[in-house]
Amino acid sequence: MKPIKSTNLSAPKGASRLSAGSIRRMLLLFVATLLLSTQLTFAATKEMEATSKLKSALSKEFAGAADVKWYSEDNKTFMAKFTLKERNVTAYFDEDGNLLATRRYIAEEHLPLAVTKKLAKRYPTEAIRWVVEFESEGATVYYVTLEGAKTWKVIKASAGGEMSVHQHLKKV
Repeated sequence: MKPIKSTNLSAPKGASRLSAGSIRRMLLLFVATLLLSTQLTFAATKEMEATSKLKSALSKEFAGAADVKWYSEDNKTFMAKFTLKERNVTAYFDEDGNLLATRRYIAEEHLPLAVTKKLAKRYPTEAIRWVVEFESEGATVYYVTLEGAKTWKVIKASAGGEMSVHQHLKKV
């Protein structure tokens, strides 16, 4: 699987103030970058028909998956988008049907307690807007988008509560 590319959306030093339309476009780009960052590798892909091996692997890993759509750019890594228990899920497989990673949106109340407590302590005035749960190789990471009065932040957090700022955008 190709590495995930991160986009720095901060304005360069000396940049002029932005219009409200520019801010909206930047915010939309920021949210799209965050929520779809794991799909950037598949930007040029088209929907495809999965092999029986991939379909079998999906059924084994995610019984009850509905509305499944498959994508691939290189015919080595495959992305399945589907609904499971009324939640949108994206799963990544290799050509042999081995599950590589999963991504799904979750509600704030489903964050681990350690993450919730640290977010409340470190960012008491910022509101949680989106939470993406990403699981790969047995490790789960949460990308939490926070909105403050003057900033948007994407916080990367482990299930144990270790945190770092993944992206930062200043409101103008």
